This record gives sequence, C-alpha cells and structure tokens, in this order.
Amino acid sequence: MLTYLIFITFLSPICLLVYRLYLYPRFLSPLRHLPGPPLGPIIAGQFGYMLSNEAGIPQRQWVKEYGPVVRVVGPIGVERMILASREALHKILVSDWGSYPRPRFMQYVLGSVAGYGLLTVEGRDHRQMKRAMNPAFGLQHLVPQVEMYYEPIEALIEILNGHIDALVVPQNGKILPMYEWVSRAALDIICSTAFGYRTDSLHNPHNELAEAYEELLNLQSGENLAGFIALFSIPGMGRLSRSGWLQRNSWIFDLHKSLNPGHTMINCMNRIKRVSADLLAEKVADASLVSDNDSKKDIMSILVRARKAGMEKKPGSAADDYVMTDQEMMDQVLTFLGAGHETTASGLAWTLFLLASNPEAQDKLRQEVKTAFDAADGRPDYKQLKEMEYLEHVIMESLRLLPPVPMTIRRADKSDYIDGAYIPAGTLFYIPIRVVNTWTEIWGADAEEFRPERWAHLPPRAHFLTFIEGPHACIGKTMAIVEMKAIVGALINNFAFEPSVEGQVLIPTAAVTMKPKDSMPLRVKRVQK
Repeated sequence: MLTYLIFITFLSPICLLVYRLYLYPRFLSPLRHLPGPPLGPIIAGQFGYMLSNEAGIPQRQWVKEYGPVVRVVGPIGVERMILASREALHKILVSDWGSYPRPRFMQYVLGSVAGYGLLTVEGRDHRQMKRAMNPAFGLQHLVPQVEMYYEPIEALIEILNGHIDALVVPQNGKILPMYEWVSRAALDIICSTAFGYRTDSLHNPHNELAEAYEELLNLQSGENLAGFIALFSIPGMGRLSRSGWLQRNSWIFDLHKSLNPGHTMINCMNRIKRVSADLLAEKVADASLVSDNDSKKDIMSILVRARKAGMEKKPGSAADDYVMTDQEMMDQVLTFLGAGHETTASGLAWTLFLLASNPEAQDKLRQEVKTAFDAADGRPDYKQLKEMEYLEHVIMESLRLLPPVPMTIRRADKSDYIDGAYIPAGTLFYIPIRVVNTWTEIWGADAEEFRPERWAHLPPRAHFLTFIEGPHACIGKTMAIVEMKAIVGALINNFAFEPSVEGQVLIPTAAVTMKPKDSMPLRVKRVQK
C-alpha cells in the first residue's frame, strides 16, 4: 500500500505536466483548430520568441499571416488569443468589458509598481473610482495647469543649450540621450500638475523620487517582466505582496541573483511610497485647514477637496455616494507617478526619433510652432496649443506607430463566441495595441509609415488603441496629449534633431511599457533664429 501511495505521489505531477504541456494544447483544447503559429518548444511555446523580439512585432507578423483571430501557446501550455478586429475588441473592451477583466497576475504586476488605483481595479470599484476622479481631469482644471508645464520645459531647453555651448564647434550639435532628459522633464511636470510638488529632477537627478524612478525604469525588460509574472502567478503571492510581507522579508530576493530585480523593485517602491505618503499627508492637511482652497490647481488637491466635500455630506444623501479611502488616495498618487510619467516620457522620445528620421516633417512642424510660440512669448496656453493642427497630427501619428503601452491582457470570465470562434472561460487575450494601430486593413498600405498628414483625413474604420477604449480608457489622455504638444513644440522651436548615427534603428524594451532601451541618443543642434 505504501509503495502504491509513493508511486501515485510521484506519478501524478508527471501526468499533470504531460497533460498540460502536450495532450491538452494538441488534442483536447477547444481552441486547437484556430489558426496560429506552430506550438513551438514544449515548455516555452512561442513565449521565448515573443520576449526576444521587439514588442508587438511577432504578433503583427502572425496577424498578417493568419488573420485577426490567432491562437498562440506558451509558456507551460498556456493559450493566448490575439484578436485584432474592431468588433471583437469592442466587445472585450467596451460593450461587455465587465466579463473580460485583467487577469489577477497582471493586476498584481501593475499594482506593485503603480499602486492599486484606477489602473488596476475592476468592475464596480473601477466605475466608482473613475466617476469620483473624472472632474479633476476636466478642462476647467486642465486649462490652468498648462502654465505649470513651462518651468520644466524652459529648464530643459537651458540644459540642452548648455551642452551645445560647451562644444568646440557648437554648430555641429551634440549627441544626447533624449529619453533621459525628457523623462526628467515629464517627472517634474507630473509632480507639479498632479501634486504641486517640485522635484526639479532636471537639475537634481539625485532627488529621492527621481532616483528611485530611474532605478525602477532600468528594470524594464522582457526577462524581468516574465519573472514578475511568474512570481505573481504563484497562488497567494499577490496577496502577500499587498500585505507588505514581501517588503518586510525582501531578504528572500537575495537567495539567488535571478531574484535581485525583485529586491531592487521593492527598495525603489518603498522610497516612492514614503515620498507619496508625505505628499498625500500635506494635501490632506491643506484641505483640513482651508475649506475652499481653490488656488491649489494640482490634481491631488482637487481630489482631496472633493473627498472632503463628500465626507461632509449627510449620510444617505445620495444612493451612489462614493468617497475614496486614505489607501485608495495613496494608490492614486502611485498611479499618477507610475502611469503618467513613464508613458509620456516614452511617447516624447519616440516622437523626437520619428522627427529626426523625417526631416521634412520636422521642418514643416517647425514652421507651425515658431509662429505660435513666438506669438505667445514661448508659452502658448491650452487654446493656442490646441490650434496647432500639424503638431497634434505629429503627436498622434507617433503615438499610433509607437504606443508607449504596446499591448494589454484580458481574461475571459465566461465562455462565448467571439469573431465566430468559441472561447472558453479562462482564456487569456493579448490585446495587440501596436498591431491594431498599424494594421493595413484599417490604416491602408502605408500603415507602418510615419505620415502625420493622415490625421487630417482619417479612414472611416480607423482604430486607434493607444489610450485603450471603453471604461478602462486612459483618464489622462487629454492631459498627456497637451503636455506632449507643449514639450515637443518648444523643443522643435529651439532645436533640430538628427539620428545619432546613419541608419539609427529603434531599440525598444519588450515589457509592460515600450521605452527606448538605449535612452534614445539623438544629435541635437540649435536652431538659428
């Protein structure tokens, strides 16, 4: 009997592995008849191929070859569906979004670096939180914030001029890591507009917040992402991370060098949370001392005032009253910093690269922004920025071609038919943002080319997913576009950008966000006025 039990104990895991890795995906899965690439190596499947290539490129190849419904297997036999049609994505992201949430492991991955705020919550919690936050992102608050962009922008221009002035032959310009510089400017702007907090990371890169984010962003790689997904796929690990257990026991990540990125992440997030807690405490104190302090224009002050007003309402005065807790407010701070900073910085770097690689577009843009910036003494307001049409076309075309978030993931909570295919509950969906943004069936034969003029006359079926759509659409979309317009406009008005070497190519990371791996070196020359 004992021998039998020992035999079963050892045999069961082996049988389960054989079933999961070999039998199910090949012979039993209801998805096995759908088109897609070969299953690949038995353990990794196509996952290794996706990680080793530029984000979104393998998926784009598969959609071209197999159509808008693609099945991909891996790792460890996990099946993923790539859906590209407008109808399928509308169902998942808009009309039936509640049935297709982010998978739990992805919520923990995002939450560990960007807080468990609007970016990660689902269902009723998301609806309530977004309703409470929407007013703070309205135009009545966004318009006066534009003036707050220009101190960091002018500091950036001064720094770039200083690098050029230090050259023996300034006319030749200097190769500078533009992602690094626009990232600091974007951090200074988000801290100012979101919290009324002055980091000045452009002049002080050792600012605690700036330093922590730089270390955190340096962890971005496909390998590290895979490691974090594997970690949070372990049952209970996500809840442990939220409880603070991993923070208190970070020595675990020192057991093997492959775990070191986890230690770095926790160390960075502890420093960021400490600063964020101080910011929130300051805002709460302001709101308690001044009942209607409308002079504070930053988003967090607006949210804190709104929360205070909500708490002062009589109980039961409205059936759907919702007031964010202290922890939810703290999570919003982390979400603003994590999502509002790095994505904007990446979008700016890609835009400068595309303009450097397309000098005719850059010259055309310079003609437009010079007139507008000169007329506004270098500080165009919201209305003046909005009126620069070609600048808007350049920004939107850059965000289309090189979206800072190239994909997102959803999970089916129910079985259903999508695009004629039966999809069982539990299936993972790879939402291919970069693929949809550059699909020739939607955007035409030149879909993969940089052509800002297309935004003057978009095709009827244009499908732009950079900011997602539906209830999870980016709440800061307008703010991000206006900020990018202000920064790109000011830079192009003052400098000409060229590739750092002939034939310079993109080197994006393949992680949650798509940022330049090489900090985007570009030759920067001063514009002669």
